[in-house]
Amino acid sequence: MNARVVRTIFFKELLDTFRDRRTLIAMVGVPVILYPALFILATQATLLQQSRMEKTLAKVVVMGEDASQVVGWLEAEPKIEITQSDDPLADLEAGKVDAVVTVPAGVTDILEAGGTAEIEIAYDAVEVVSRGASDRLEEALRRVQDALIQERIENEGLAETFAKPLKLNWKNVAPPSKATGSILGTILPLLMVVMLGVGAFYPAVDLTAGEKERGTFETLLSTPTSKMEIVFGKFFAVFTLSMLTGLLNLASMIATLLFQLAQIINAAEGSDFALDISDIPPQTFAAILLVLIPLSLFISAMMMTVALLARSFKEAQNYVTPFFMALIIPASIVAIPGVQLTPSTQFIPVGNVSLLFRALMMGKASPDEVFVVFLTTTVYALIALVIATWMFQREEVILSEESGIPLTFKRDRIEARELPSLGTSLGIFAVVMLLIFYAATYAQLRHLHLGLLVTQYALILVPVLLALWYVKANLKATLNLRRARWGAAFGTLLMAPAWLVISIQFGVYHNKVLPAPPELLELAEKLFAVSDLPGGVWMLLFIVAVSPAICEELLFRGVLLSGFRHRLPQWMTILAVGILFGFFHLSVYKLIPTGLTGIFFTYLVVRSGSIYLAMFAHVVLNGVSILIETGNFPGSVMEYLESAKVEESGLPLWVVGAALVVFVAGVLLLEMTGRPRSSV
Repeated sequence: MNARVVRTIFFKELLDTFRDRRTLIAMVGVPVILYPALFILATQATLLQQSRMEKTLAKVVVMGEDASQVVGWLEAEPKIEITQSDDPLADLEAGKVDAVVTVPAGVTDILEAGGTAEIEIAYDAVEVVSRGASDRLEEALRRVQDALIQERIENEGLAETFAKPLKLNWKNVAPPSKATGSILGTILPLLMVVMLGVGAFYPAVDLTAGEKERGTFETLLSTPTSKMEIVFGKFFAVFTLSMLTGLLNLASMIATLLFQLAQIINAAEGSDFALDISDIPPQTFAAILLVLIPLSLFISAMMMTVALLARSFKEAQNYVTPFFMALIIPASIVAIPGVQLTPSTQFIPVGNVSLLFRALMMGKASPDEVFVVFLTTTVYALIALVIATWMFQREEVILSEESGIPLTFKRDRIEARELPSLGTSLGIFAVVMLLIFYAATYAQLRHLHLGLLVTQYALILVPVLLALWYVKANLKATLNLRRARWGAAFGTLLMAPAWLVISIQFGVYHNKVLPAPPELLELAEKLFAVSDLPGGVWMLLFIVAVSPAICEELLFRGVLLSGFRHRLPQWMTILAVGILFGFFHLSVYKLIPTGLTGIFFTYLVVRSGSIYLAMFAHVVLNGVSILIETGNFPGSVMEYLESAKVEESGLPLWVVGAALVVFVAGVLLLEMTGRPRSSV
């Protein structure tokens, strides 16, 4: 794939879009100008109506033989008008009066005798004016009640505090920034998704179905450009327009909401509620912007994929509109009371971003939650992009003139191949990640050790093998199932224990900068508890050391490495696979340590050509860690580790230095005896 060609297509599509005034107005003008204008107009209308209602007198009918006493109380109220009616309840139902007060007989005698007079207030809860009249009556009669209580206390010669055994002082401890975050975090996520969708909607339809309808798709395919270059050029154009529209609208909506909500709140009498965005930390907005990127990638890729199935602009609108509405449903989850960002909800597509948005605005989101939501949204975006790329590769889709969806998944139409493509490898990885998100989390919460076994074999190994069978890839070549040379094997034998020492020391430094939370430490204690585990430490070694060494290595140093290595230089392949290995563990606290270990494992396979060396190193690192944590390592070593307080101060420098020397010696040996660089 030629980056210059992709860039040319990208700028060409952007230029065409900006030349189309109607599309530009629909994407930018309407959301940025019209939506805020409508919101301001609606808010001003609300304030105007609220002001008019405050000035309107509540029409009240007082019924009863002894109504004069209550009429005297209510006539003193400036916002209540006492009126007469032949049939008060019928007039209340018809809206001619706002409330009806029924006074019991002998109310004066009851009050003078120190009794309690029951007064009934009838109102229409559906009518706003009637509800307002009810509130005014309640407030007026409460003042009368307080005055009567005070009079009785004085007559009995009691202290004023006699009738007030409790005094409640309400104190709002929420700072203005948290109040602002609560409001913005509830309203803006839905608007954010809508705006990103609006920005991607028209370009996605125009650059796919629009080109089909205009007959320019065939012209573009006849040029000396690959379909991959075309799809990436178009995709980045749609993504850029989606982000541009989304950010413009988001900024516009935030400013509009702050201005208008401040007016509404300030108009409320006695409100101690305030809006303030200045105290929301900058990293909150940085995290929101970071998560918006994969969300926009996901929306853009999905809209392009759906629109590509259509033969005309109108048909594409019919396809994309339901998908657009489907985006709004999970985004609306933020408005459901009590729904928070949890280990379950952080995997809901689109909905997790909405919940994270609110948690960030209220200062409740942890780094791990930001990391997991970013990772899951990135995986969804990756799947969508892989699907879009695959669709563009199929001529029966982009050149179809038949009605219906021109798509088939029959295996007999797939050509056998030596290695899977990069898109196929990333697609397999994305599917496995989805299974990890939804099934592995549930299984491990139910039973940690059994859940780990299910994760490794049912959710990683089986999908990998099925996917490679389906795409007819060569298993031996794809999974790097080759015998290693003796020199490379001996070099790995030197590097694996040396890397364990280096990683222990790095973990000490890493924990000082980014200490693990208590929940992670509790999970580790539960993992290494072998008292109730059949087979004890041997079963734990099989679950945590042997099984990941087989299943995870086949995914990362097999499928992913084979997909990357013919697209990227060796060093970039090693970095890419290692970084994905770090992301795979779903914790920001494990990202760097496991990422570095993943780079080490990938280097072993790239230079030796054999996945067995990475499996061996994986078993060594996990196995020795288990033996140390469970106290099953040789006694002298355990005594030294405990006495030296390695977890706090680290290993002695001479030990780390010796490990570095041994590791470098292993690298040199692997470089001299490994596979030629040109063959990988």
